[in-house]
Amino acid sequence: MNAERSGCGWQFIDLAGLGSNTGRSYAAALLRIILYPLVAAVLLGLAVALGAVVGRPQPGSMDPIVGILIQYGLIVVAGFAVLRSVERSHRRPWRSLVAPDLRLDWRRLAIGGGVQFAILGGELALVHALTGWPWRFSISVGLPLFVFAVLLIPLQAASEEILFRGYLTQALGRIVRSRVLIATTVGLVFGLLHLNTYGPLTLPYFLVLSLIFSLVSLRDERLELAIGGHGAMNLFAFGVANAALVEPATVGAGDGGMPFNWAAIVALVLNGALFYGITRLLVRVFCRPPSPL
Repeated sequence: MNAERSGCGWQFIDLAGLGSNTGRSYAAALLRIILYPLVAAVLLGLAVALGAVVGRPQPGSMDPIVGILIQYGLIVVAGFAVLRSVERSHRRPWRSLVAPDLRLDWRRLAIGGGVQFAILGGELALVHALTGWPWRFSISVGLPLFVFAVLLIPLQAASEEILFRGYLTQALGRIVRSRVLIATTVGLVFGLLHLNTYGPLTLPYFLVLSLIFSLVSLRDERLELAIGGHGAMNLFAFGVANAALVEPATVGAGDGGMPFNWAAIVALVLNGALFYGITRLLVRVFCRPPSPL
C-alpha cells in the first residue's frame, strides 16, 4: 500500500481487494440489490391482496404490519442481497464488509448501541426537564407489533451500514483516492434515498448522519460501532414515537414523519461528537487487541 492510502480508514476500505472487482461482479451485485427488494415487495403485495380476498380482514387492520415490512423488512432484504453478492460475485468473505480480521466484535456492537442509547436518553430527559412534559408510556400499535418491529429494526440498521458504510464505501475506494470524497458521496446517496421523508432538510440531515457514521467506522477501521449506534438510534426513535413518549405515530408512516429543522441538525452534530469521543474512549479501554505470545 502506498503512502497516499496508508492513513486511517484505508485498511477497511481496501478490504475490497480480497475479492474480485470486475465490472461484471459489480453489475451482478447491483442487480441483486435492486431486484431482491423489488421481488419481496411484489410478493408482499400479492400476499396482502390474497389475504384481503380470502380472509376479508377489517379495513386498515393490515396497514401497520405492511408498513413495518415496507419500512424495515425490504431494507433487510437489500442487506441480504449485499451479503450474497460479496460471497458469490466478489468471491470474498462477507465479514470483510465489517472488519479486517473477518470477525464480528460483539463488544464494539454493545459499545456503539449502549453509548447511543445513553446519549439519546439523556437528550430526552433534558427535553422533559426543560419543557415539563409528563413521562408516559402507552404502546399505540399493540405489543406484538411493537416487539416485531423492535426485532426487525436492528437488522434494518445493520443492513444499511453494510450497504453504505461497508459495500459502497469499499467499492468507491477502488476508484477514488480521497476518504473525504468517498464519505461525502456515500452520504449524498444515503440522503437521496431518504429524500423528503422528513421535509426539505432531509438530505442535509442524513448527509450529516452518514458522515458521522463514516467518520466513526473509518477511524476504527471497522463497522460494528456504526452498526450498534445506528441500530440504537432507530430503535430509540421508533420507541419514542410509538410508545407515546412524545407524540403517537403511525408505524410505517414514511413521509408522514415530523419534518426536520435546523435545531435537529445541530442536535445531531452534538450527538455525533459525543458518540465519536465516548466510543473511542471505551474501545481503547475494553477492546484492546490481544497481546502477542
